[in-house]
This record gives sequence, structure tokens and C-alpha cells, in this order.
Amino acid sequence: MTQSKCPVCGCKKFHVKNPEDDYDIYEFECRDGEVCFDEEMDAGECPEVNDATETFCNQCAWHDKFNKIK
Repeated sequence: MTQSKCPVCGCKKFHVKNPEDDYDIYEFECRDGEVCFDEEMDAGECPEVNDATETFCNQCAWHDKFNKIK
């Protein structure tokens, strides 16, 4: 299994923001190009993440479109 890493710091954890509330975030890892949200997240509450979704590193200031880490 290949796990994506931040291109700047190498962190394996990322997050996306809720489009309706910038302070509400959803953490995930990217394994084999697939978004894997934390297990305690209800699948119905997780946002859709596609290639154009703005994605943020959990450790540094990097952010870009999801397809850059996929």
C-alpha cells in the first residue's frame, strides 16, 4: 500500500475544510490514491474529495489541489 506524503514536510496526514464552515475540518490519509478518513468519522458526514478539492497538510503550511498528493 502506497501512502501519500506532503511534498514539503513528508507528513502523511491531511485535511479538507467544510465548504460551509471554514473552522470545521475533516482529517484523512491518502492510501493508494484513495481518501481514508479517520475511522470514528461517520461516512455520511464526510465531504466529497475530488482532484480539485483544496487540501491542507496537517503539519506545515502546504496546501494545493488533492491531485497533487494523489
